[in-house]
Amino acid sequence: MFLKLIKFLSFVFLFFSFSLCNYNENRLNNKVDEYISHNYLNEKVSAEPSKPITLRSNQSIYIPKINLEKNLYSINSKLNTVNKNIQILKNSDMPDKENGNFVLAAHSGNSSVSYFHNLYKLDIGDEVIIKYNNHKYIYAVDKKYEVIKTGKVSIKRDKNKNSITLITCKEKDKQLVVIGYLT
Repeated sequence: MFLKLIKFLSFVFLFFSFSLCNYNENRLNNKVDEYISHNYLNEKVSAEPSKPITLRSNQSIYIPKINLEKNLYSINSKLNTVNKNIQILKNSDMPDKENGNFVLAAHSGNSSVSYFHNLYKLDIGDEVIIKYNNHKYIYAVDKKYEVIKTGKVSIKRDKNKNSITLITCKEKDKQLVVIGYLT
């Protein structure tokens, strides 16, 4: 009888622990979505087309240095969210717009949607490749910097060049911003 009671209590404990973890993760993801959608986009984005390439979808990102290859969803898709994928931020320019800024955000950390968990490993000159409308856009990392989480991110870029901006959280109170220019 005592053994059955211990098994039952262990099961209840595990069930509630799992439920609490999922609740906290969902709550955090909702806050991140709200934070990103309200605070990142006061700039524009773009790039000149190069040769067509054949990646998995019409929109994708490939960062060789950190072995990241991921499809990107349409800016209006319900799947275009950091809770599920790498998010194209709403005021972002698409890569084919002259002198624009293609802005992407994703989680860091160790969850299954932490696509930018190795973003900190990028160095100046590393490539970020975007496939968009059957063209490939190759950006070279030009700078990376951290900002304190304040509700807004200042994107420091040359507005006379086509750029890409990658944003993720770093530590509890900072964010990492990586800027690259079309090569």
